[in-house]
Amino acid sequence: MRSLVAILLLVLTGCTQAPAGKPVVQAKDLPPLGPCPATSWKPEAPPPTASAKTSMVLLAVGEWGRFGKQVITYSDNAPAKTEQLGIKEREAPQRIADYWASVGNKLSGLNDVPWSAAFISWDIASAGVPRDLFCPDQRHTIYVERMAERAKSPGAAFIPHAPADRAPQVGDLICASREGSGTTLQNLNRGAGHCDIVVDVHPGQVFAIGGNVGDSVTRSVFPLDANGFLSPLSGRPFFAVIENRLP
Repeated sequence: MRSLVAILLLVLTGCTQAPAGKPVVQAKDLPPLGPCPATSWKPEAPPPTASAKTSMVLLAVGEWGRFGKQVITYSDNAPAKTEQLGIKEREAPQRIADYWASVGNKLSGLNDVPWSAAFISWDIASAGVPRDLFCPDQRHTIYVERMAERAKSPGAAFIPHAPADRAPQVGDLICASREGSGTTLQNLNRGAGHCDIVVDVHPGQVFAIGGNVGDSVTRSVFPLDANGFLSPLSGRPFFAVIENRLP
């Protein structure tokens, strides 16, 4: 019971807004993360294809279908609009427990703990990406920080870019800070964040799938500018487009 409480407190620390007036945490004040922890967890099935990038996309689309294909469209001049409702977390608690297992936690869709980073971790690990290229974590900004550090060495699979520097492509991740955390690529402070996997790109729109969006696995539709870059959204302060260099 104590271990479960500790897990809940750790996760919620990364997903809760700091009290009003408290300064944003600075990355320079945080201790190093250290190596990626070892794990005994194994994917439930082989990757769908020989291409890890394609497998990431196929797995995300498959889980979106499993959860009823919920769709939310975002615009900066109107509230986010739910185009189609899907299956909610409490209707599929065991599947969410599978996501949690990929980051070493024994939680489910009944725990009311944000599971979006567990979903991304499950997806990438299930696509066959080794832990020296991607380290699963229960917080988005932790695995993004590890990506940024890994990108300094040859052979990196994920390269974080500022949203103004890369137009999102299929297989990329698009990441935003949340709840006033102040997380940016220049200040990877392990605050609240959220990432989705890009599954399709059309002129003026990018389609990305993520977990725990509207309490489901959801395909979000975000606007792009005329050059294919993410348009600013007040409700989604994007801080990174993570280039996917996997084969």
